[in-house]
Amino acid sequence: MRILVVACRFPEAGGKGDALRSFAFVRELASRHDVTVVTPSRPSSRKAEAALREHAVVEIRPTRALKRVFGAGKAALRGRPGQVGWMMPSDAWASIRALAPGHDVALAVTVRSIRGPLGIPTVLDHVDALSLNMRRRGDGPESPLRRFAARREALALARYERRAARWVDAQVVTDREDAGELPSHPDVTVIPAAWDGTIADVDGADRDTDVIFTGNMDYPPNRVAAEWLAHEIVPALRRRRPEARVMVVGRGAARLRLDGVEVASDVPNLADYLARAQVAVVPLRGLGTGSPNKLLEAAAGGAAVVATSWAGARFDVPCLIADDAEEFAAGIDRLLGNDAERDDLARRARRAIEDYSVARTVKRLETVLAGAAAAKSTSR
Repeated sequence: MRILVVACRFPEAGGKGDALRSFAFVRELASRHDVTVVTPSRPSSRKAEAALREHAVVEIRPTRALKRVFGAGKAALRGRPGQVGWMMPSDAWASIRALAPGHDVALAVTVRSIRGPLGIPTVLDHVDALSLNMRRRGDGPESPLRRFAARREALALARYERRAARWVDAQVVTDREDAGELPSHPDVTVIPAAWDGTIADVDGADRDTDVIFTGNMDYPPNRVAAEWLAHEIVPALRRRRPEARVMVVGRGAARLRLDGVEVASDVPNLADYLARAQVAVVPLRGLGTGSPNKLLEAAAGGAAVVATSWAGARFDVPCLIADDAEEFAAGIDRLLGNDAERDDLARRARRAIEDYSVARTVKRLETVLAGAAAAKSTSR
């Protein structure tokens, strides 16, 4: 197939969730198909651009920030999502429409990447239900002004998701909960987040960190989780294990006010820290959407995982479940005190993530892409 990938963010291995997902998809699809990526966003580095160009034809249609601001404001005034106006400017969209006829099928990555019908069979990978994400942010811990803006954007996104469903031939999302928030037609296929890295050895590793929490701390659900960990979970743990070493690692972590934990911010390689951790925690309480990659990252890093029921339900990966601070503390204490149980849980989790390999998830995506292309061809 000749596949056109439309991505509002530049697909790259070190990017945010949708950028990471689209890069993995492109790399795997390109081994069997001709792939062209078109995006209005510049890469974070020359290395990231070169990595994508190894696998696909890449067309970058950049737009100046001032024009993006104008586009976002114009969209908001018309009751449309400001995110679409900002992330997929009108001139970039015109270029995409001009490129589309030379392809068999298009894959649009998130609803922010599409502004209308492309004239060819199209699959929309929502990744998350963005309307649900913004609705939850509207009820979250941010400032009143941010919550008001999030609620308004949530309403606009819900309308836009219904509208976009009429422009495409199939839909994809990472989780069943998100699928339930989207229009049911055309069909929505759940293709979970995939693991696209190495898998550490559980045996023989020098694991000098007792507990670790990782993530982009600029993302509100991660920030709230880190604060819950430091302010409630760690004190409950220290009543059991006063000397426990706890780390919070990730982008923007230094901006958080976290007492009693070590912080490593904007590290070059997160895997290095996970490979030194005995227990990884995922204290996410449903403020976000989609599937938290950090659970797969922790399992791949060889750590035993303690997660909330919300996070644990996203993947079929063995972990202990905890939903309040005392449960987290008890679960961590139990694993730190029992090497055999901790290592067994880590090994089972490591085996389970093989089901979430990029190769397996992309085979499911290929079926959706081929089905959309064939159905459109038959209907002509």
